[in-house]
Amino acid sequence: MKSSWVLAAVISTIAPVAVVSGQNAGTSSLVAAATTVAAPDTAALLFSSESVQLTDEVLVEVAKILQNDTLAELFGFSTANSTPAAISKRWEGRTCKLLPGDWAWPADFIWDILNILLGNSLIKTVPSAAPCYKDWPEYDSVNCAAIEASWGRSDLHMNDPTSVMLPLYEGRTCMPPSVADKSTCTVGGYPSYAVNVSNVAQIQLAVNFARNANLRLVVKNTGHDFAGKASGAGALSVWTHWLKEKSYFANFKANNGYVGPAVKVGAGVQDWEVFEYAKSLGVTALGGEAVTVGMAGGWTAGGGHSPLSSLYGLGADQVLSMEVVLADGRFITATSKKNPDVFWMMRGGGGSTVGIVTSLTVKVYPKLIATTVLFNWTLSGNVTNTTFWQGISAYFDNIEKFVDAGTYGYHHISAASFTMAPFFAPNMTIEQTKALLKPLLDKLAAVGLPVNPYYNFADNYHDAWKPAFPQERVGGATVKTASRLMPRYAIHDPVLRERTFGAYKAATERGYFVTGFHISGRGIAATPPTDAAVLPAWRTALTHTIVGAGWAVNATVAEIKEKTLAVTSFMDVFRAIAPDSGAYMSEADLIEPNLQQAFYGSNYPRLYRLKEKYDPSGVFFALTAVGSEDWEVLSEDGLWNNNGRLCRV
Repeated sequence: MKSSWVLAAVISTIAPVAVVSGQNAGTSSLVAAATTVAAPDTAALLFSSESVQLTDEVLVEVAKILQNDTLAELFGFSTANSTPAAISKRWEGRTCKLLPGDWAWPADFIWDILNILLGNSLIKTVPSAAPCYKDWPEYDSVNCAAIEASWGRSDLHMNDPTSVMLPLYEGRTCMPPSVADKSTCTVGGYPSYAVNVSNVAQIQLAVNFARNANLRLVVKNTGHDFAGKASGAGALSVWTHWLKEKSYFANFKANNGYVGPAVKVGAGVQDWEVFEYAKSLGVTALGGEAVTVGMAGGWTAGGGHSPLSSLYGLGADQVLSMEVVLADGRFITATSKKNPDVFWMMRGGGGSTVGIVTSLTVKVYPKLIATTVLFNWTLSGNVTNTTFWQGISAYFDNIEKFVDAGTYGYHHISAASFTMAPFFAPNMTIEQTKALLKPLLDKLAAVGLPVNPYYNFADNYHDAWKPAFPQERVGGATVKTASRLMPRYAIHDPVLRERTFGAYKAATERGYFVTGFHISGRGIAATPPTDAAVLPAWRTALTHTIVGAGWAVNATVAEIKEKTLAVTSFMDVFRAIAPDSGAYMSEADLIEPNLQQAFYGSNYPRLYRLKEKYDPSGVFFALTAVGSEDWEVLSEDGLWNNNGRLCRV
């Protein structure tokens, strides 16, 4: 086979001079493949990390040192939708991405060269729970005990180059034994390598190498993702977590006509960091409710809901400009006038589509006050099931009013408890919030559900948000969730309201839980932009409703599959109430029926065309992402996860 001959020729020609530790003539003069590039215009105010780029001139110098065109082409840009001839031969007849052990998998010396070109930022994956397993060199019982104690905390996973916070969709291949009833640990669905990114050149090089070597490519910011998009067997991962630069512009002039305050944040900046930064500036920024969410990652790409969404809209609505490395390896700025297709697509069209965001410039708003409220009730000897659900019905009666006042409510319902944690009221004092809640609280008292709300007031968003949203527990693999955005008519129309209420009740009667939000995707103080690919169903939504089911840590694959399919099937009751709505892709069902319509709506045809235009070779993939219907993961256990070979359908 010609491609076998080409690879063998590369190895026989280069291997004698490519041993990194040998520091021989072939590699001793190799250095990081990067140069500092000035911004092409004053509008593109690049971070220092973004000024360090991979260029054609740098690649020419690399090729001179390597003295082998085929090897050098592994690191080159894609041009005019073409692939270098030698690389094309390596792909001949291939419909799948490579895995370790395949004959065409890059040899160790090639990874060594890549590491040099990356400035020694390449990390070979060791699963975070490996110290708990004796067949791993990292085995350490003391370290294992610390890992087990911290496994449920986001910090452990977000600070690891390849760990994810929901390992169910990685494939559950290496978790602490006490957490997952496991006796084995393999790399499995974790990436094989990760690039610890500190500049744009490293991202460009990783994208080029993955594309040219036919490797799966994934992107990890924090690993806070309900669909496991940061995992992928055999993948090269781009880890953007430490891109933490921030800038403030008091009077930013955007291409879309906006003039006003804005902040620019690197891809690794998380909610807690941007909220602290905004507080220090005396302004308010939008971000997710969870502490560990990366503002510029999948949160914005997927639309991004926030405790401030009922007031100011979605995260994607705030973006004024972005910097992106595309699938061809080129680095661009995208705005409403410059690369507008990319700007549109990457604001609501989902992550892992056509590029990797390195920074965002977003609107910020004046400092605002806020009040949060916590309350709950439970089924008990004094509270009958009828009374319990009368309380939830009373909440339904007030949802429209709450959303129209710009508030956000995060509630959890089981068969025996209702918890509001929190009710978030921006721009409201405690007294104003009490007045808004009074009809609900009066009704609860009238039916025999006296509650004792806890109110907290702050004179800025950060100080209201921080105590209301503590770090979430993560790391489990025993829950499957599905979701639906329920539109205003599902609450406003009396008949549909009863059907929606009945669906909530039916879920708990089956042993499921319902986690939901009353929220608007429009914002009462903002007008949604027309140049964003946000799912249209967000603009009419009144609730974001999540239904979930759990299983035991020692559940069999068959039991997990049964529960998974049951939840997907149960959600038909919500789909039937609002067939023209959809689901928030970042907190949805991996096997959502007709997912292109559910996650992208009427935007999907254009999104797919742009995917074909900007990523014709399929560099970027994620389960449920644009174009994902063209690929499948042949998972090892037959479940829906990233532990398996990625192949064209």
